[in-house]
Amino acid sequence: MVEMRLRVAMICTGNICRSPMAEVVLQHFVDADSSLRGFVNVTSAGTANWHVGSPMDLRARGALDRAGFGGAGSLAAYADRAYLDRQDFVIGMTREHVHEVKKRLSNPSTEVILLRNLTEPGRELDLFDPYYGDDAEFDECLEMVRAGGQRLTWEFRQRLGGGSSDP
Repeated sequence: MVEMRLRVAMICTGNICRSPMAEVVLQHFVDADSSLRGFVNVTSAGTANWHVGSPMDLRARGALDRAGFGGAGSLAAYADRAYLDRQDFVIGMTREHVHEVKKRLSNPSTEVILLRNLTEPGRELDLFDPYYGDDAEFDECLEMVRAGGQRLTWEFRQRLGGGSSDP
């Protein structure tokens, strides 16, 4: 029997706010689930290369800390074709991110998903960028990321054959 492993990339623009928060949250949910731990690899990257090598924004880190999410997350990376083609799932924070990913992607088996479509299917809603906001906006963004991460965790359990039918 071949063990299935899923590679998941969380994508935003600069990879210092939304996508690293989403990476930490999803990794937290994966690590807490014995049917997923070791079978799902979560990373994040940005559609722009402005912050490559930088840690996440301190306000994003603060929102994660306030919500009880540990984990450092990755340093900012650029979502180029090679990176995207290695993924099984790419989760974009906005419609623009999804559009950019689809332009770069050449692997037809990679599934590209708009984050808020996980919790509000078919509405095509963007996750706002908290970068110019205050702590409350980072906390609000994190709550949307948390809801999407919980839904993704359920989806992954279904795909890997180890979950219940309740999301």
